[in-house]
Amino acid sequence: MAPATATRTRPAQAPLRAPARRAPLRVVEPRRRPPSRRRRAPVVLALVLSVGSLLMVAAAQAYLTQGQVRLARLQQQLTNEEANHRDLELQVAGKEDPSQVVTRAQQQGLTVPPQVNDVPLVTPGASNSPVSPTSAPAAKSSPTTPTTTPTAPASTHTTNTTNTTKTTTLTAGGGR
Repeated sequence: MAPATATRTRPAQAPLRAPARRAPLRVVEPRRRPPSRRRRAPVVLALVLSVGSLLMVAAAQAYLTQGQVRLARLQQQLTNEEANHRDLELQVAGKEDPSQVVTRAQQQGLTVPPQVNDVPLVTPGASNSPVSPTSAPAAKSSPTTPTTTPTAPASTHTTNTTNTTKTTTLTAGGGR
């Protein structure tokens, strides 16, 4: 047997063609699409929150400023009223002065009585006996009440010393 040789046969080839000319290549810009709602939502939300925060800060600042102005006005008013109160206390102290009371009573026609009596001081809960400054028995005193004329009002001024009360009664029209 003879060796068989296999030959390969090529199928018939089409004649080679020259490649067709292509247009030259160029860089193409990507398409610009309008931003989608998904991309726009966080930006809009952040912008709204920023503007809202700034407005809230401005409103809070205005509110605080208004409160400070009101507080300053009230402090000024309080200072004025305290000064007025001090002036009124001085006027009352001047009018309560015993010499002022006697002078005004005499200007209204009241006179000083010829006799002034001391009234013993009686403390609540104690017996009706007068209180003495020492533990010795009380000194004899004649407790009498001042008299006034029934037709004229009386002005009474009371001073409290350590253990006795001195009452001066001014009566209208001489009262002697």
